[in-house]
Amino acid sequence: MIKGMTTGKRGLSAVITTLIIILLVLVAVGIIWVVVRNLLQEGAEQIDISAKCLSVDMSAVSVTAVANASGDYSVTLKRKAGGDAIGGIKLTLFNSTDNSGVMEFGLALTELETRTQPIAAGVTNANRLEYTAYFVDSSGNEQLCSQTSTFNF
Repeated sequence: MIKGMTTGKRGLSAVITTLIIILLVLVAVGIIWVVVRNLLQEGAEQIDISAKCLSVDMSAVSVTAVANASGDYSVTLKRKAGGDAIGGIKLTLFNSTDNSGVMEFGLALTELETRTQPIAAGVTNANRLEYTAYFVDSSGNEQLCSQTSTFNF
C-alpha cells in the first residue's frame, strides 16, 4: 500500500509541474503583451501628433526691432484656418553669428488669428526667424512638430 501512495504522488507531481509551466507561460505572455501594448500606444500617439502638425498652417507676417531696446523684437505670426488647437509656438531669432535660443511665442494662436508679441531675444541685428508649433500630449509633454518654418527679414 505504501508503494501505491508513492506512485500516486509521482502522478500528482507531474500534474503540478504541468500547471506551473502553464502558469509561467501565461505570466510570460502577459508581460510581453504589456510591452507590446505600450509600444503600440506610443506609436499611435506619435502618429496622431504628426497628423495634427500637418494640418496647422502658420506664417510670419513681420519681425521688427523695437526702438531703444537692443535685442528686443516685435514678432507677428498669423495662423490660417484648419487644424486642431495647438499648445503653443516655439521660435528662435538668428543673426549672422548667433541665435537667441528656443523661446516661447506666448499664447497659442487660434484659427485665423494674427498676433503680435514682444520677444526679448538678446540678439542684435537679427535677420531670420524660425518657428514651429507644438502640441501637448496626454502626458502633458510638449511635442514639437517636425516642420520648422523660416522667415527672413
